[in-house]
Amino acid sequence: GKLYHEIGRFEKSTGVCSECGQHHVLTLNDRYFTCTACETNQSRDLSAAKSIAKTGELDLIAAGSVARVTPTSQQKSAIKTKVFELSKFAVGSEKKRSSLAFIS
Repeated sequence: GKLYHEIGRFEKSTGVCSECGQHHVLTLNDRYFTCTACETNQSRDLSAAKSIAKTGELDLIAAGSVARVTPTSQQKSAIKTKVFELSKFAVGSEKKRSSLAFIS
């Protein structure tokens, strides 16, 4: 019942600012960096993970595999949750199901 998607092997993820998307050139020794555009201090690995999640999400939306839907809950949560609805289904799937694809 989960959705699995791989991004391209050579898709740029390291050195991409998770806040504004600015690309930076980093060496292997650079574990933290400050974005030149928005001046946020970031961990190289955490920023890369967020970039990969964002790229995968945009790929799925562009392919029409998922669509963003508004949660029905009226309560505000401290944790931001992205809810997606599957729009393309495997052969034999009759019901439309909601699936939680990403939690950030």
